[in-house]
Amino acid sequence: MHTESLPTFITRYFWGDNIKELDLVNHKKYIVQTLLERGDQQAITWLFSTIDRDTIQKLLKEIQLSKKSANFWHIYFS
Repeated sequence: MHTESLPTFITRYFWGDNIKELDLVNHKKYIVQTLLERGDQQAITWLFSTIDRDTIQKLLKEIQLSKKSANFWHIYFS
């Protein structure tokens, strides 16, 4: 899946990246990290409909989030 398939409201969270090179398969961890940290309800809904819950939970152990976001998602998935 390439960024052409990503909704516009998702690509706006990657303003500092080369969108043409951003790929859900190769950059899944980065996309999840960015959307969990900065995404709004629409972005999170899209994320959860695109990547299964178990995968996101496993990635939580590998990604870096602010303390506030990490705390929220830890509680959410508990």
